[in-house]
Amino acid sequence: MGIFDFFKKKNNSQENVSTPVQEMEMPEEKIVEETVEEVTETIPEITLQPVTEPKVNEEYEKIRVYNDYIVYSIALQLRGEYTPLSAFEKENGEVEGFAYMVTEDAYALSPQQAITQMEEKFESELQEGKIKSYMILYHSQFDNNGNHTPAIQEGEFKGISLAYHFAGADKAKTGLPYIFENQNVTYKGFAEFSHEENNEIMNHQLVEGRNYFQHTEGVAAPETTNEAGIIIRKSNVHNLMNTWSGIFGHQNFQTKDYGQYLNAVLMQSESSNQSVDIKSKTEFEGVRFKTILTEELSIIVPEVKTDYTLDFETRSIREWENALNLQAIVAGPARDTFGVWFFATDYAENRNRYMTQPHLKVNVSGIVLILDVHTNTDLPDGTKMSEDFTTYVPSQDLPNYACFDFIAQLVDFKETALLDDGSVKGYILKLKLITNEENEDFFTIDAFVNKENMRLETLTKGMKVTGALQLQGKIAE
Repeated sequence: MGIFDFFKKKNNSQENVSTPVQEMEMPEEKIVEETVEEVTETIPEITLQPVTEPKVNEEYEKIRVYNDYIVYSIALQLRGEYTPLSAFEKENGEVEGFAYMVTEDAYALSPQQAITQMEEKFESELQEGKIKSYMILYHSQFDNNGNHTPAIQEGEFKGISLAYHFAGADKAKTGLPYIFENQNVTYKGFAEFSHEENNEIMNHQLVEGRNYFQHTEGVAAPETTNEAGIIIRKSNVHNLMNTWSGIFGHQNFQTKDYGQYLNAVLMQSESSNQSVDIKSKTEFEGVRFKTILTEELSIIVPEVKTDYTLDFETRSIREWENALNLQAIVAGPARDTFGVWFFATDYAENRNRYMTQPHLKVNVSGIVLILDVHTNTDLPDGTKMSEDFTTYVPSQDLPNYACFDFIAQLVDFKETALLDDGSVKGYILKLKLITNEENEDFFTIDAFVNKENMRLETLTKGMKVTGALQLQGKIAE
């Protein structure tokens, strides 16, 4: 598999260039005749022009050892992956790759963490004489400007930085800058390398089917148990994109700039001089947009209004580090029988209570992501279920987001509209998720569904519906 199999656009400067080798001209033999009867042949002295040896680029000769991994980084970028990579040279000259592997979808090392840990690992091995050299490759703000700061946010991605260290030499860095043009990537080449040297790198071939990363290390989410016996797990990749997609509608959320609207709401909430009534932008029938303002971070979350209350015991909390631990998924048994976990809309203000008070009364509601009519009462194994069968199971597509697939009875519903212009249309549904003959509201929640996310046109009280939802909750007042 060649590297150009991955390219969407090829830089013209990467074409091969061939330079003809000039032949040296030898002087002709000359015959000198003396004015004597005897003629003597003499061979003239021939002066040869010195041959200039091509100058060797020592840095290029070092770096070319890692051509496989330079090309691999490029190939991953063209697939939309920006993970830092590394490789090292063994004493026998063989080069092998190393990478951190995510073991669960909830936690990953930040680029800076990965780079730092790789450097510490390889520096130790280099000093101990276990390896001859190493290279760490990552995306950075490098644009032939010496700035090798890791790229984190959109607009910062300017080049692939190469941080390397060879035994007996100083640490060094170089970079391969690139530009985005019409959703394509164009690589500018290494400034300190010649045209031919850049060509050799960019035309380097990867071997299809070869394992380039013989060494990996799993990244597990940090986990502790506090004095209250509650397990605290960390997450650093989760966000509210799916939640807001449930509120605004999947298709509309992709095409309309609701982010601008939400930013305006936050700015209005933060302002001490509110020129308009903020409630018109945050309070709607059945749903509120809750603003959480702290010195470190300002957040806005949708909250489905409800009076439904459950007795709940907190067993575990998954805190979102990327939200400065101000958001979390809380899990445990409800009514001492069935397990639930929910996105805590009040976690920022009630974090200490969740951490220290396992037994709580909580209001639980939901945001429906998909809604359809349920007609088949048979389970996948052929078992026939009763007509009043209801259930909910953890989502396989969105684990760790408090999302569930469900079959429910639609107890009641009413129309509602969100935003100050009423442009977001939906329903507040009352969904029975567990059927209990002794308690009609054993687990029956209020949930919002955007009309765009419905695969049925008509709702009827008592009908069976199926789909996916995200549970949310807060400590009851």
